Order: sequence, then C-alpha cells, then structure tokens
Amino acid sequence: MVRLREARTLVIAAIIGLIGMASGAAAATLTEIIQRGTVRIGVLIGAPPLGMVDDKGNPTGYDYDVAVRLARYLGVKGEYIPLTPPARIPALQNGRVDLLVATLSPTPERARTVMFSIPYNAFNMVVVTAGGKTVKGLADLAGMRVGVNRASPQEAALRRAGGVMVVTFEDDATVVDALLADQIDAAALPDTLVNAVAKQRPDAKLTVGFSIYSQGNSMAVRMGDFEILQWLNNTIYVMKQSGELDALYHKWTDLPLPPLDNF
Repeated sequence: MVRLREARTLVIAAIIGLIGMASGAAAATLTEIIQRGTVRIGVLIGAPPLGMVDDKGNPTGYDYDVAVRLARYLGVKGEYIPLTPPARIPALQNGRVDLLVATLSPTPERARTVMFSIPYNAFNMVVVTAGGKTVKGLADLAGMRVGVNRASPQEAALRRAGGVMVVTFEDDATVVDALLADQIDAAALPDTLVNAVAKQRPDAKLTVGFSIYSQGNSMAVRMGDFEILQWLNNTIYVMKQSGELDALYHKWTDLPLPPLDNF
C-alpha cells in the first residue's frame, strides 16, 4: 500500500512537471520568489487608462498600480515589464515574467496554456464610432471596417458574427489612433478607454453604439504555478473586500469597479 501511494505521488509530481515544461518555463513557487527578493510582473500597455506608459516610457495605469501593491504584499521588490496584448502570454510562457497583471480575459482557449486567477477588473467591450456616426447593432457593421487589437476576444466575436471587415492592430491605443484618423469606420474597445479618450478629445465626437459583451479580466500564471495562483486569489479577495481595488479603478476611470464574478 505504501509503495502504491509513493507511485501515485511520483506520477502526480511528474504530471505537474510536464505541465510546467509544456508552458516553456519551469513552475515557480512563492518561496523561490521571496528568496530571490524580486517578483517580475508583466503589465499591459497600449490600453489606457488600465495600461499605458508615461512620458518617460515607464508603465503606469490601473494594472501597474495593482502590480505594485502585489509586490508590497509579497514583501519583495517589483520589476514591472510593459507588454502589448499579443506579447502577454508568450512573456509568461518563456519565463520573462513570473505572472501577468495585464487585463487578460480568461478565455477557454487561453486557459489551455496558462492558469487564471479570479477576476480583478472588468469592463464592457463596446463598438464605438467617431465624427458623429452611429451604429446600433451588429447588422449596422455590414461592410464596415472595424478595428480591434490582434488575437483578442473582440476580434473573435466579430469574425464569428460575419459580414464585418475586421482590421487588426497591435493594441487598443493604435486602434483609437486609426479611428480618429478615419482609417477605420468603427472600433471594438473597452468602455474605460472610450471614456478616457472622449474626455481628452471631445472634438472627436465619439459615440458608443452598443455593447458586445461584459468582460472580466484575470491575472495569469504559468501552468503548474499552483502556489502562486492560490496566493493571488487570496490577495485579490482581500483587496476587493478592503475596497483597495475599487479605489484604484476609480482613480484611473472615474467609475466604480464593476461587479466581479468568481470561478
């Protein structure tokens, strides 16, 4: 019986090890991070106000502020690596970062390659136009050039809908630039970004047409990093209950933090 238990333990350990290797980097533990004295956190840029860079090129925004607080809770120095949307998961898989705080939606496809925490922020994904144009539903997008950031859930949703000329860009900020330059007819963007741009550029006459879906966003770790994932879930819960997440979200969006579902 003892040998059977030992064999089962070895099999489980081997499976966990294989999962970590499949992700492109070995699984980490909290102890290793604490002993190292530094946690490397990937944060989003190109999607203000949740993720962007300041005039010196340093990451800033809601994701950055949350990441800073995570490092404080761990009691280690934080290194904050700015990442565009397409670079987020590869940076995690190849070991460049220990975890992501990068407004990443926990889709089934992504969950094949990384593990997600409970959500720590949320927004509505909306279709927006500029210059006073209006759209009321998917049918109005037929034949229109609609900008999205590449390999995103909004791109997948619009392609499934059909009849839409989807134009991809590297990040949401570039999508906004294209919309304002009249290079595209409409864009699918987070409502937090649309609100921020509308305040900065009232002359653009941005008009929200309709919501595609409500999106909760999670932190992410490599496959096999169960210890870090459990710690993140506990810490997100504490930050939600204390009002810390809501205060940071309001700081950057002037909106209350939307309800966050758990899973």
